Amino acid sequence: MEFVRKEAEKLIGFQITDDAFDRAYIQAECKQMYIYLQTEETMVLEPWYLAQLIAEYVKSNAFSEFTIELSRALSNMEKEHSFQRTERPKALPIVSVSAQ
Repeated sequence: MEFVRKEAEKLIGFQITDDAFDRAYIQAECKQMYIYLQTEETMVLEPWYLAQLIAEYVKSNAFSEFTIELSRALSNMEKEHSFQRTERPKALPIVSVSAQ
């Protein structure tokens, strides 16, 4: 499994945390078995293929987490800066400016 981890890290260009690897490994293993059952290609069971899938899931999961956090931050900003209008806005007079 260490080979698979090193290959996945090489593919994405940075070290993968244990939590991120464990989550991606489970997802990649499920996808690997699904693809194998659909295609019956033995190549799918190779460690390098699993490493590709893990790299794919690490990136996908990181993007999902970033998107969720960004959404929460924007939602909180809207709550902090929202206001209730207590009175009806007053009409502003329109002043025409004549062209010279």
